[in-house]
Amino acid sequence: MLLSFCLLSYFLCLVTFSLISHPVYYCVLLVLNAMLCSSICYFSFGFSWYSLLFCLVYIGGVYILFVFVSVHSPNTSSMTYWQFSPVVWFILIFMCITFGSLLSFTLVSAEFSSYLCTITEGSFYTCMCLTLLFGFIMLSLVMCVKINHYR
Repeated sequence: MLLSFCLLSYFLCLVTFSLISHPVYYCVLLVLNAMLCSSICYFSFGFSWYSLLFCLVYIGGVYILFVFVSVHSPNTSSMTYWQFSPVVWFILIFMCITFGSLLSFTLVSAEFSSYLCTITEGSFYTCMCLTLLFGFIMLSLVMCVKINHYR
């Protein structure tokens, strides 16, 4: 059921590529597709580390593309921003927490990553992922500076 939902979402996201034209939205769709592909790998194989590795490498590459596109793409004032009311934010956060906890409780018995790595390797990979995330945040901060010719 969840695998078919991920496949449906993946193909709908692929169709969305033909409906948009802004390169930043392309990068966001690439990140979404990477998340969906990693969840499909997880639901198919049962190993979380393969999907995590795929997601880290692919999203890292797409993030570099996103920084490149956002630096070289001119800022337009015609972009619309979504204005959500607090009720909508509450409903979205509640749905994310509910579906996330439901997903985590249903997939606890399907976890077989202990065959791939031990608990110490898992914490090491987590620290490496956080280091990578910190590097991306610092890269974003450096690239967004408009003075001193950083950009």
